[in-house]
Amino acid sequence: MKNSTLFKEYSRNEILQHNQIDDCWIVLFNKVYDITNFLDKHPGGAEILMTRAGEDATSFFQTRHGVTSSRELKHLEKYQIGVLSQNEQIEEAAFDEPFFDELIKTCKKKNLYQVSKEKSNHFNRVRTALLLVNLMTIIGVFYLKINLWMALPMVILQAMVSCSLFGLIAHEHTHREFPENKILHGLLVFMWPILWPFISRKALIYEHNSHHVKIGDPEYDYEVIGFSHFIRYSGMIEYKGIHRLQHKVSFLWYMFYANIITTVGGIYTAYWESHNKKVALKHNISLLLTFTFYIIIPAIIHGSLFYFLGWYLLFQCLLFTFIYLGSAINHFIPMASQPIPKDMRNKYGYYVCHNSSNFAPHSTFWFYFTGGFNIQVEHHLNAFVPVENLRDLKVVVENLCKKYNYPYIEYESLSTLQRAHYDYLLTMSNSELSTEIQQEVDNKRFFQAR
Repeated sequence: MKNSTLFKEYSRNEILQHNQIDDCWIVLFNKVYDITNFLDKHPGGAEILMTRAGEDATSFFQTRHGVTSSRELKHLEKYQIGVLSQNEQIEEAAFDEPFFDELIKTCKKKNLYQVSKEKSNHFNRVRTALLLVNLMTIIGVFYLKINLWMALPMVILQAMVSCSLFGLIAHEHTHREFPENKILHGLLVFMWPILWPFISRKALIYEHNSHHVKIGDPEYDYEVIGFSHFIRYSGMIEYKGIHRLQHKVSFLWYMFYANIITTVGGIYTAYWESHNKKVALKHNISLLLTFTFYIIIPAIIHGSLFYFLGWYLLFQCLLFTFIYLGSAINHFIPMASQPIPKDMRNKYGYYVCHNSSNFAPHSTFWFYFTGGFNIQVEHHLNAFVPVENLRDLKVVVENLCKKYNYPYIEYESLSTLQRAHYDYLLTMSNSELSTEIQQEVDNKRFFQAR
């Protein structure tokens, strides 16, 4: 490896300016790389690298390639242009986490990054069946204009199926090359505005990968900053009067989940800044296609604008509520406000276990209804493991948490998770920084995005 003392020092703010497709820098292990000419050569595709453009990508790199990935790092040597400023560097000891190291090695050893043919066939049959049901409900409600009492259960079914497909397809697409077939990949891009309104493809990729870098931090987590006008999900959010009621009325906002994180959250983060204007444009085009398909065309055919607008809004509200309850509240639980032991601060694996939880982990219904989102601890520890293997990864993570004395939080049902979630919101509804909230603030300030 080259001698780092020969390289120029760059601040994180300087590096952030290089976040374009034709000018892309990233940080790995305190070293700065200009990977502009490497984007098209990356085996995992350019898109996953662009989500960390101008940012620290160490945690993603470690998760996919291992904690000590000398082969991959050696390949990147020619792209190194500098090092992080001394006062912004992460201590080398922070990169050494035996738990995380063993987790990644075990994932590779057990081949959890690959899906067996048997599992692939099973899950693809499930995906195909759900897509067909989804298409049938859309045609029935919005294009055949069936009667009111038939339309209502079909819209509810459509929202449930879309929630499942969000986890089984859309979410998988954000973390890996899925589907690998180019024709199916193109079809997914085309169908996206129909299947998941207001959650445009590019927007989800940027938002969700940012959320993975640092759970619950308004600088990285669009949910936290997007909801800050209504719900205080972190002690780092300035207190407002409405927050004192949040544990009682928060459910009113869940139906607008995607709207809030991609629009409101986008405005108050780097999301809509210059390097993402193309993403913002595609987001708006996606919305236009959604409204055209669900409202404008059916209204032209049947002449009932408000009729179809009503059904569309019901579908959207149900879908976002299902997604939110099944995938977001898992992170906003009482443990998240508790102190992290000093010797575990800056440890990525510990931070994830401290800020994530599972619910109904052995329930087949909840697994397929949420598309695997009910198993959040394992997914956040290694986002590159396909949903098909999450239950196998769960066995590995449980054993490692026992071995290394890491927290492992599970709730037996969605209702128990909800109660824990509202307890957390009650804590955050205090105008004064309690001991718990102050500890939560310190935790998030101390942990650096790796």
